[in-house]
Amino acid sequence: MAYQPDVRKYYALALDPIHVGTGGMRLGRVDLSIVREPGTNLPKIPGTSLAGAARAYAAMQVNGKFPGCAGQGGHCGLHDCSICVTFGFAKGSGASFQGLAQFSDARLIFFPVHSLAGPVWITCPEMLKALEITEAEPSDEQVRVAGGVKHSGKLNLGWLMLEVAGNAFSLDGKLSAIPDDIKNRAVLVSSKMFGHIVNDNLEVRTSVSIDPQTGAAAEGALFTYEALPRACVLYFEVVVSDPKFYQINGQQPLNTGGKQQVIDTVRKGLTLFEFLGVGGMNTRGMGRLRVLNLNAGGKQ
Repeated sequence: MAYQPDVRKYYALALDPIHVGTGGMRLGRVDLSIVREPGTNLPKIPGTSLAGAARAYAAMQVNGKFPGCAGQGGHCGLHDCSICVTFGFAKGSGASFQGLAQFSDARLIFFPVHSLAGPVWITCPEMLKALEITEAEPSDEQVRVAGGVKHSGKLNLGWLMLEVAGNAFSLDGKLSAIPDDIKNRAVLVSSKMFGHIVNDNLEVRTSVSIDPQTGAAAEGALFTYEALPRACVLYFEVVVSDPKFYQINGQQPLNTGGKQQVIDTVRKGLTLFEFLGVGGMNTRGMGRLRVLNLNAGGKQ
């Protein structure tokens, strides 16, 4: 029998706005923009951000592994270190290991938008297709709505007014990890319009640096930054490799716990996303992310 990779799909709900910045200022409507897909211009959370945070949080829960194996003081690189084996390590030339848990980027599934009917969550056929759900594409001027959205034939999504198509949109029996309150208020828009609506409804905040001598705002220190808004739903995948196919210094890694130890280590890290968050601006009320199907091990 051919080897089958162990792919685990996790769904996550933003408890706070999430800012994963591009690493510098650029011209545009905000000073500090967030990371986007180059092809679609849709915001995302890079897999490196997820893996880095998960590594640090998992190391916090294993005696003697923080801060060294968290990447803040030199990896131990031992074959029986659950942190180094799961997330990889680098100890100079010829002494590195890529890690047995490979994180994908977190992509949007549902994006919250205000309307006269109350909050709704937009999605599109392109996003759902990646989750093996096929839905007919509405026209750019129309939307399809779930049963929990009250309307009078038209629905505004922020400033944009669109017609409601006659064929209803339902996710009953699908995406069981996602709360029914979100699925019942889902709105299907065209894949073309999805990107426009998302980028027009990102959270934008303004902050200022404080002059420590005066306690007032520093001259010219006003800046703006954007974030994915609270209540976004994203998904990401973690591919878990079996340690029996690898060696570290001539020894099989995690020879007692095996692949399950890798899975458990990933889970330890993801558990603390809900409290310690991902990305930047954590002290400004941003970053917390709840993994919805953590107890199911990414199998829902």
